[in-house]
Amino acid sequence: MTRQKGIVRKTIPVDFLDMDGIEGWLEDMAAQGLHYQESGSWYACFLPGEPARVRYHVEPPSRKSGMTLQEVEDCEAMGWAYAGKFGGFELFRTRDQEAADFHTDPVIQSYTLDRLSRRLAWGSLICLALTAALLAFLVFGALDSPFGPVLRLVKYSSLWSGLLLLVALGSLLHLCRNAWRLWQLRRRLRLGIPAPARRRWRRTRLFEQVSQAVILAAAVLQIGSLVPNLLGLTRWEQELSTLSRPAPVLSLAGLERAEDYQAVPFSYPGYEGPDRDNMASYEAYPLARYYEVDQAGTADGADCRLDVEWYSLLLPFLAGPLLEDVMDYELYDLPYRPERYRVEELDATGFDRLVLVRDIRYGGQQLFALAGRRVVYLDYDGGQDLARHLDQVRALLTWET
Repeated sequence: MTRQKGIVRKTIPVDFLDMDGIEGWLEDMAAQGLHYQESGSWYACFLPGEPARVRYHVEPPSRKSGMTLQEVEDCEAMGWAYAGKFGGFELFRTRDQEAADFHTDPVIQSYTLDRLSRRLAWGSLICLALTAALLAFLVFGALDSPFGPVLRLVKYSSLWSGLLLLVALGSLLHLCRNAWRLWQLRRRLRLGIPAPARRRWRRTRLFEQVSQAVILAAAVLQIGSLVPNLLGLTRWEQELSTLSRPAPVLSLAGLERAEDYQAVPFSYPGYEGPDRDNMASYEAYPLARYYEVDQAGTADGADCRLDVEWYSLLLPFLAGPLLEDVMDYELYDLPYRPERYRVEELDATGFDRLVLVRDIRYGGQQLFALAGRRVVYLDYDGGQDLARHLDQVRALLTWET
């Protein structure tokens, strides 16, 4: 609550479709000496004064432009003063506790809800269509993606889209619930049954406010994360020959154990850029830290290569599923060409899971390792057997900056 030039602003705690809630809340405010002046999307403005017993009534307008001057004058003749708009309703108030109610015939009162019911019905259909389109887009994207759900969540920022879908589904259910309640009230009035007596107002707008706050906070975090990324605080890359930052490097020269090892830089005719084949990079994601170290060279006259991906998860329970997703992605053709690979589940101290995959047809090895919250993937092409270098792999999993 803030004060400015005698005006008190308060967050609106009731849903804009909760007619009884609006009336009850404004009456409670008047009893505290806060008298309604105007409202916006989030706040209502009150003028401080003497506490008073004030009756409020919200009336659905019969037309888009609102009530006519004649209609307002008719209401004032009944003892109800026009107090402005509250959301999509016309608002009236009176201090006369004996003033006649706006509606004494339930059937006639039901007609005032016709336009509002149609608007809610169309709003629900539009919200349903948009939510269905968003769901279809996300499902199609997930089915068409080569990455598993945890890999997308950890490395490719599907967290925002999933959160957006949950909020959209919640908003749709909230809108449909309001539309259903209004339809029930309108049906009850059409049958000549008076509206139920007003109960004490409740905070019926809490879901809407929380969902809007969640979307706003997520958007701020999403946009805010770009700033340190652009400044190089959460993302960097350097050539290994000039590496000045800590990184989980398993030396290809040390792995090959060849005295004549030479790094082979990435090049093609006319290329003058960085050595992409001998590079270390880092990126901080919301749920993980990620390093990638690529090396290429020659040893004993033969080409060799080692690519390492290193993950440290914020949530340890994601490590196992992430390893599965990395394996599914890197071994995408294993189900179709099982004869090409030999897959070994190794049992070694210091590992929660260790899988070595040998490419029988073309050579090369792929090692997938898991320990605690750490996941490491090695893609190696050379003359050594990775199964004989598990101490070096274990050192990668326990590496700290």
